[in-house]
Amino acid sequence: MADLCHISTGYFSRVFTKETGMNFSVFISLKKIEWSKQLLEKTDLSIAQISDELGFNDPGYYIKTFKKYENITPNVYRKYYQEKM
Repeated sequence: MADLCHISTGYFSRVFTKETGMNFSVFISLKKIEWSKQLLEKTDLSIAQISDELGFNDPGYYIKTFKKYENITPNVYRKYYQEKM
């Protein structure tokens, strides 16, 4: 992103954190989790397929990241959403 803006990575990081209150990697992780929630709700894709779609190197890391931000696993989220509907 810094290259696209023609600024240094350090400056980009400082400005991004100042403006959003979070660092860029956390922002990207949150966006990936939000997108994965949509996929869990609206598709029958497996956890491995969703992990791959979102660019995670390993489904286990995707599950760990999802749980870090949502406090439940993707499978539990999907089941909860399906029961709610």
